[in-house]
Amino acid sequence: MGIAKPKCTAKSKQSGGPCRNAPCTGLDKCATHCGLSKAERDRIAETFLASQQARKAVETYGLPLDVSPVEALLDEVRYTAGHVAWLRGKVRELEADDLVWGKTEEAEKGATEFPGTDITYAAKANVWLELYYRERKHLVDVTKAAISAGIEERRVQLAEAQGQLVAEIFRRVFARLDLTPEQSARVPAVVSEELRRAAGQLALN
Repeated sequence: MGIAKPKCTAKSKQSGGPCRNAPCTGLDKCATHCGLSKAERDRIAETFLASQQARKAVETYGLPLDVSPVEALLDEVRYTAGHVAWLRGKVRELEADDLVWGKTEEAEKGATEFPGTDITYAAKANVWLELYYRERKHLVDVTKAAISAGIEERRVQLAEAQGQLVAEIFRRVFARLDLTPEQSARVPAVVSEELRRAAGQLALN
């Protein structure tokens, strides 16, 4: 059963029933009932078709994202690492012989004297194994690219800036506490000790 084609939503003056004409592109009424000139109908049709093409492009390629090159590289590293982990699981599910031996070709012989199926086996790396190696190489490549882009260096710089900000906040807080000279002298050591303890807890988590 075919898909019903859309019809004009207006009523026919002659029959009193629904109009049987096809609606204009981008409209719910035909050329007779929409009350628009041909130029107006053409403009609406052009806009409608452009929006349809844009929608299909979005469905195929996805919406554009406002992302920095650094974040794009980091996302690629994360996604590729996930792909590698998933493919590693698929490879582990294979039997040892299946890693290097398997079916390489299958052909039906319906038109020959002896119909059936010809299956060819050969020594060849399993497709899951090939994909696993390929994705591992990609992970190494994008990781190198991320390192070359100075991502780790930027993270260190950010951590240093955050550390300086925390130190300045501590300095202001302690300055308002009216500490004794002896207490003030102990501040740097105590703060350093607590920061190292917090960093260790974050590393464990």
